[in-house]
Amino acid sequence: MTRISFNKSKISVQNIGKQRFWFGILAGFISALSISLAFNQAREVFRFFTSTSADLLILENQELTFFNYFFASLSTVLGLAIWIWMGNRTRTRKMDKLYKQLSRTNALLIFWLILMMIARFGSILPFILFGTPGYDNQLNLYNDYWILFVLIPIVFFAQSWFSVRLVYRAGKWIFLSLLICTITAFTLSKTSTVDQEKLNNAYFKRYEKDYEYIDKEISKSKVNYGIEYDSKTIEILKKWHAESSVEQVNSIKTAFAKGNEVSIDTLVLQKIVIHNFKRGSWYNHRRNSLENWPYALPKDILKQIGYFESNSNETKELFDILKEQINLVNTPRIKWDEYKNYTETERRKSIGVKYNIPEILIYQLTEVRDSLMNMERYSELNKILPEIIKENKKNAP
Repeated sequence: MTRISFNKSKISVQNIGKQRFWFGILAGFISALSISLAFNQAREVFRFFTSTSADLLILENQELTFFNYFFASLSTVLGLAIWIWMGNRTRTRKMDKLYKQLSRTNALLIFWLILMMIARFGSILPFILFGTPGYDNQLNLYNDYWILFVLIPIVFFAQSWFSVRLVYRAGKWIFLSLLICTITAFTLSKTSTVDQEKLNNAYFKRYEKDYEYIDKEISKSKVNYGIEYDSKTIEILKKWHAESSVEQVNSIKTAFAKGNEVSIDTLVLQKIVIHNFKRGSWYNHRRNSLENWPYALPKDILKQIGYFESNSNETKELFDILKEQINLVNTPRIKWDEYKNYTETERRKSIGVKYNIPEILIYQLTEVRDSLMNMERYSELNKILPEIIKENKKNAP
């Protein structure tokens, strides 16, 4: 008579098989390390590609640490190769074979399901968001959904041992594996992460002259005028595609269009924005429409000059703004084979002058300059205004 056992045996190296046990341990560590490296490298690749059409995604220190631990812990539990242990043929109960097959199937299913989910949400969704004009990190996963990133590794760890407990009495092995996983995750978070400063420095190098100009003007305005800009304003000045950046450019133009006196801190911002050729809209109107011009109109600048004394700081800044506008209009075309010799902003200006500066703007700028040249009280300030290139004048109506 065949004796059927209904008691689960205790999990041990002998029941699993010594060779299979150590193979599972080794495979687990290799898998965890490989997955962790893949996650971190993929994050940097994603940041690189999004920086070509949007502002570079830069994680704050706290946010970076959180995601480093998330990738490390998730890699560790994904590498938890307990399903290998379930491949042995020893069994003490009639249903052990079925339970072992079930545990392997569940483990592999969840393994590939989580990898697919991370790959899908880590690529398609962010690319769509960063490809949307004006995306400014409105969907902040760290601030809004941090608990989800905490639960994913915990659920996968619990699910892995749930299947094992159908076959064996796990006992202290669960707590021992949890301790090992914690140590492994901590080690991976310190050893397999990719230093984001390498890509950050390459991105900053791309806009190095722009950032230097911003810092110089901010520092100069503090010394000369006592202006203190908040860190948020300076941060937005150093963005190019975000919604906050576009709104900043548009709000400055609106301040001039209202016809009231514009404060000197706004004048300095307008000068910086023009010098760095920051965009003020995501869409173009008809070719020669003044609505394509994202900065203060020359006639509005002339009106502002009339509000202040000729020797005032505001008047000096307004003349600097006109100077920047004329320099922008006079930007030379860059030949394709010479692009490598110019900065990112110089290239952007060259293309922008060709397609985004309406002819009527050049005509208005010429009129304003000529008008100021005839005013004796601005004779010293007029010296800083360059000539508008004749080719550009010919295109004006």
